[in-house]
Amino acid sequence: MKLKRIILISAITVLTLPAAVLAFVKPLRVVAPLLIPEITCPLPNICTDSVAQLSNAQQLYNEGYATAATAVGPFRSVPRVVFCTTDACAESFGLGQRAAAAVGNVGLIVAPRGWKAFYLAHELIHYRQAETLGNLAVATQPKWLVEGMAYSLSGDPRHPLGPPFEQWRSQFETWHAGLGAQDIWDAARGVH
Repeated sequence: MKLKRIILISAITVLTLPAAVLAFVKPLRVVAPLLIPEITCPLPNICTDSVAQLSNAQQLYNEGYATAATAVGPFRSVPRVVFCTTDACAESFGLGQRAAAAVGNVGLIVAPRGWKAFYLAHELIHYRQAETLGNLAVATQPKWLVEGMAYSLSGDPRHPLGPPFEQWRSQFETWHAGLGAQDIWDAARGVH
């Protein structure tokens, strides 16, 4: 009887845990964006709350992707991006004040104010970091490496950035300039 109860509790946990995680950790909803009522995914790599904006989203995706891939190398998988045209959509993914966010190597969410190629390239660089270094490494590496790389290589036109972002970008650029022919990812693995 006790074994049956343990099995039943385990089964319930396994079945309900994903729903609970998606309910409380909003950015992870990028895993299954179609669970958000207003979201559709007309393309495998692009989801949105406004199909009328699909061509703009595609153009932005292509520009951001090209910038990021040129800067940090080809992606291993095709990143999925959820493009929000409303604040309500962005909030359903927990973006708050952010223009865009990468959720490791799972996907990206773009808020209405983030519809600029440099924002998308910045987040795609984070996605590529997670693909190459791993999600845990991206969360634990120094900010000057993780954020500095994204600000520096995304084509972000804002100069200077507010503190500490400009300092991180500058520190990354100094480090990057000293690499010579060394591969950026090999060098990044050695940073602690």
